[in-house]
Amino acid sequence: MPSKDTFWISKHANLRLTATPVLYHCEPIWSWRSESLPDYAVWGILEGSGNLAQNNQSYPLKPGTCFLFIPNDTIEAEQDPIDPLSLFVARFEILDTEGQAIPSDHLQIPSGPIQTTHSSSLEAIANLALAWDAENEIENKIQDHALRILLLLIADAGADSFDARISQVSSMIDSDLRRKWTLEELSERSGLSPSQFSRLFIKQYGETPIQNLIHRRMREAKRLVLETSLPVSEICTSVGYENQSFFERQFQKHVEIDPESLRRNRAI
Repeated sequence: MPSKDTFWISKHANLRLTATPVLYHCEPIWSWRSESLPDYAVWGILEGSGNLAQNNQSYPLKPGTCFLFIPNDTIEAEQDPIDPLSLFVARFEILDTEGQAIPSDHLQIPSGPIQTTHSSSLEAIANLALAWDAENEIENKIQDHALRILLLLIADAGADSFDARISQVSSMIDSDLRRKWTLEELSERSGLSPSQFSRLFIKQYGETPIQNLIHRRMREAKRLVLETSLPVSEICTSVGYENQSFFERQFQKHVEIDPESLRRNRAI
């Protein structure tokens, strides 16, 4: 049997659920590990952040990220306890038109994350897939269509949405949030032109490099406010801001509460 890609699966394969689709709102201490997945699975990250290792290859988790796992994959995931995950999970079998299981080596399944353009579209598809009742034919059809749409979304994004060069620069940003990173410097570190770097970064993370940098700084600032007793002025400097008033406006915009109020609420 020739190899069949995700587009073919979404259009022609029989998809049989092996468990009820689930939406997890993870507790702060959540982590998950499987030495060998028993079936196919789609994960969609709706909120939060963290990291996931698929067969020992590490990837970041963020809203809009999708994974399509195959049987026997080794998966280990953990979240940022300051930014808990909400994730949609559907487990299923892939069968041919005669109802026989298709061996995974006959399928072209992309490895690594697929970054959808908007996390809201992923959430809408997940909500459709959750409307599933084994005894209700209409809801079964809705769920089946939702799963196929999700697979089409993965197929459309392409198997090359993860780029190691972009991931390496991403790790570099995280290691020095104080630095005044510029698009030119980041693109140079990746070995790409600024336009190529921006295009691939948006494809992988769903936002521009500068937007992503701001979100990382605010997430780290929130962690420092909640977990340390550092003055706000020091937190401001540690995440790359010289003007405290501007930092506090950014914090209010992204965290929806000012740093001092968040710290006071921590003790309640």
